[in-house]
Amino acid sequence: MTANLRLAFQRWITALLFPLVAILAAAVSATLVKAAEKSDKPVTIRLDFIIGGKHAPWFVAQEKGFYSKRGITASIQPGTGSADTVRAVGAGIADFGFADITTAIVARSRGTPVVIVAQLGHVPATILWRDDTNIKNLKDLEGKSWAISPGQAQWYLMPAFCKINNIDCKSMKVNETAAAMQPGALVAKKVDFIVMYRASNDEVTEIAAAKQGVKLKRVYMRENGLDMYGSALIVKDEDVKRRPEIVRAYVEGTMEGLRYSRDHQDEVLQMLLKQKPELDKELTRIQLKNAVEEVFIPRESLDSGFGYMRPEVMGKTVQITNEFFDGGRKVALEEVYTNQFIKK
Repeated sequence: MTANLRLAFQRWITALLFPLVAILAAAVSATLVKAAEKSDKPVTIRLDFIIGGKHAPWFVAQEKGFYSKRGITASIQPGTGSADTVRAVGAGIADFGFADITTAIVARSRGTPVVIVAQLGHVPATILWRDDTNIKNLKDLEGKSWAISPGQAQWYLMPAFCKINNIDCKSMKVNETAAAMQPGALVAKKVDFIVMYRASNDEVTEIAAAKQGVKLKRVYMRENGLDMYGSALIVKDEDVKRRPEIVRAYVEGTMEGLRYSRDHQDEVLQMLLKQKPELDKELTRIQLKNAVEEVFIPRESLDSGFGYMRPEVMGKTVQITNEFFDGGRKVALEEVYTNQFIKK
């Protein structure tokens, strides 16, 4: 083959292969782009406390793909209290959180950049006392002893509750007791009453009392003037603006998990126990039932979309927090929450 013929052949081969290479390159590029679009964004969710029945919606959303179909892969972590969770979200250690609303508001008043994006019911605090005491009505709480640990949300809720119900809170005798020991203190008659949370340690107290043959009386704070929000989904301020699609995925995925948990409680219980076999089955069952039937889904969630926050209730929540909790400054209602991620 002559040099001229060889050169002509090479040019012909090049002309033939170039379009094929270009087509292949474009196809590979398109595939990579689609793969990138489909890949889930990993996020970390920090819960408020050790795992219990009320936390089922998050694990359901993870297990059933309610998060992944919206583009996120969730890693769910237990918490050591709402304050820890709020700090973790504010510092970017966790992407999203589930925490007590008043704790989130107080943290914001002190400079932690968090915002509330969905409510999970009105304050679930209950006042519990033994049936064998002489407490017959709320006024009878005056002068009685109660087990509480300073810094707990109940420490601040009680003065607000007392003011609303014209009870002398200062007359009550404080018995400083770690949170985990409070149910036992009541059952053992070391104190007259305690303040617990429904779908959490309220049920722990109930089971402990039943084992000892002790009958309890219960009053719900929300039914006696303290009709404010109790817990919420929280995110970092900047994420609302910087990556709203990820925030929306968290809110909508969790709310779908909540709806599914309400409608399939037996299945969900088994699912949670499979992932967390260390949980007590009966306690978990009761916590789950009370969470999805009593606490997490108030009327406004059914009327306006799961997680929707009524401005007047949110206003009362902020007002009470500003007045009774140990914040850094008075926060304004409009800076605390947003309903923009609620799906009706």
